[in-house]
Amino acid sequence: MNKKTVGIALSGGGAKAIAQLGVLAAMEEINLQPDIISGVSAGAMIGALYADGMTPKEIMSFLKQSNFFRLVTLNIPKKGLLSTRQLEKVLHATLKAKTFEELKIPLIVNATNISMGKPVYFDTGTIVDKLVASSSIPIVFAPKVIHGDQYVDGGIFSNIPAKIIRDRCDILIGVHVNPIVPNGHSRNVFEIAERVFHLTIQSNTLEEKEACDIVIETIETKNFSMFDMSKSKKIFDIGYEYAMRIFEQRKDKL
Repeated sequence: MNKKTVGIALSGGGAKAIAQLGVLAAMEEINLQPDIISGVSAGAMIGALYADGMTPKEIMSFLKQSNFFRLVTLNIPKKGLLSTRQLEKVLHATLKAKTFEELKIPLIVNATNISMGKPVYFDTGTIVDKLVASSSIPIVFAPKVIHGDQYVDGGIFSNIPAKIIRDRCDILIGVHVNPIVPNGHSRNVFEIAERVFHLTIQSNTLEEKEACDIVIETIETKNFSMFDMSKSKKIFDIGYEYAMRIFEQRKDKL
């Protein structure tokens, strides 16, 4: 019997996306290796580091030590409140592969071309510029310019880029770390921007989740900020525990 191919689609979510590392660790534990990865925003970052050969725990350690989700600086003149220059430097220094073709696992990164008003899925050429483009939340971050066009967060059109890899795998796992639930008052401009962005993109996850064989939605990650790395171990454990429970329930799909 031929081995089933496995695809995993990783949502955005800043530090909440560390839950996806727990999911990947759970997959390794049950010998479920992804044959293709798609990701958007923080999910694209994690997907790239994993496809480059780092283990889930190595990635978490790197994210924590580098304070990865706060590697931004005030941007003047402002096309966004923050600049990603330092983030790009760290990614260039960390990733062994410089192009998609050099990765150990095929990766697709989703970004939004705001010049043309459409989603774009990158899977060839240089990696870091595409990761930054995929992660540039509008207003918060300055757009990334690639070949003359401006790109921002891919979550605008698809915050779980699952359909793009549906035909390239037998088993498709979607991981969503940004469930929308009632919350209290936002404390600052970044929390307001985060909340508005997630409310705006929520509807586009429904069709993408329907394309998946298994959906892992980590409800408990609602309690964490997308810029807070201080609870990384807890967020990792949430992803691991949700995944192991769902994989046990959905043995019929594996």
